[in-house]
Amino acid sequence: MTDYIGMKCPVCGEAFTAEDDIVVCPICGAPYHRQCYAKVGKCVFEDKHGTSEAWSPPKQKSSPEEPGKTKKCLHCGSLNSDQALFCDHCGQSLVDSRQSGPHPGEAPNHAPFGGQRPGNEPPPYGPYGQNGFPGGPPPFYSAAGMPGPNDTIDDIPAGDLARFVQSNTPYYLSVFMNLKRFGRNRFNFCAFLFPGPWMLYRKLYKAGSIVTAVMFSLYIASAWITEHFLNPIIQFLLLQTGMTGDAQTLSIEQMQRLAELMMENLSSSQIFLMAIPTLIFFIELIMMLVFGFLANRMYLKHCIRKVGAIRKETTRPSDNAMRMQEEGGVNLALAVCLGICYLILSYIPSIFY
Repeated sequence: MTDYIGMKCPVCGEAFTAEDDIVVCPICGAPYHRQCYAKVGKCVFEDKHGTSEAWSPPKQKSSPEEPGKTKKCLHCGSLNSDQALFCDHCGQSLVDSRQSGPHPGEAPNHAPFGGQRPGNEPPPYGPYGQNGFPGGPPPFYSAAGMPGPNDTIDDIPAGDLARFVQSNTPYYLSVFMNLKRFGRNRFNFCAFLFPGPWMLYRKLYKAGSIVTAVMFSLYIASAWITEHFLNPIIQFLLLQTGMTGDAQTLSIEQMQRLAELMMENLSSSQIFLMAIPTLIFFIELIMMLVFGFLANRMYLKHCIRKVGAIRKETTRPSDNAMRMQEEGGVNLALAVCLGICYLILSYIPSIFY
């Protein structure tokens, strides 16, 4: 396990202590004081990345194995019993080394977004800031824009939120911190384009189910009214006037003439019914805009509530890690299924009508 205490910061030359706030380069793992890294704005070994002269942690002597403990955690380096499923020291999974092991070139004792825990204690969430969970790709981060692992958001450490969010952690933690500190929000384009599926993907199952059902009902209503009411009336008026084609191929003059015929031959209730598909479109657009603006706030509230409950209900690090992994993150399988369903639904009108 890499220990930065005693090593010197490449910028100021001062040795690290257990109380220092340390960040590391996401490429080579070189350690810096947080303020030094923020001052330089980049790794001083940037020109040597990918070469044999790049920074690398000093080699350490391996400690003798304890009797009965031969399973080594690739995250913190602690030895565990052969039957252990989670590390007794840091709570990381020991089942799949691809999930618990550090990323190549990673300094294993690094917490997401920079920061070494006091006393060389391993971080309570994924190593090296790997999107909040072990095995993910390390994000590029800047000390100025990301919260430290011990910074709190509504009394919840950012480290625990990182473990829960898992996917796209740098984006969401920076949004969460800006929301709480400055009241600034970001427009969520994924939630704008796919409000219901996005919520289900982020495991906001109750809200996602309701929004998906409402959007689906509006889509079906619009398609049914268009196919069974709007199109037959337009085709009838076109035949009465001798015009050919459909409403999408008519010229501006023909469209104006068609509108005049509709006003002359249709009742007010019929005109209102014909306007329903357009009204539904604007309702859907307004809903999409609303959720685009509110999505991050909804997700922050969801994360705070879930993480707070897990912290109260668990005491062992292994139980906490397992609950975070199961209840947090995303539901990719559900998102894929919803995408397939949307593709199928888009062809239903052409199949049955």
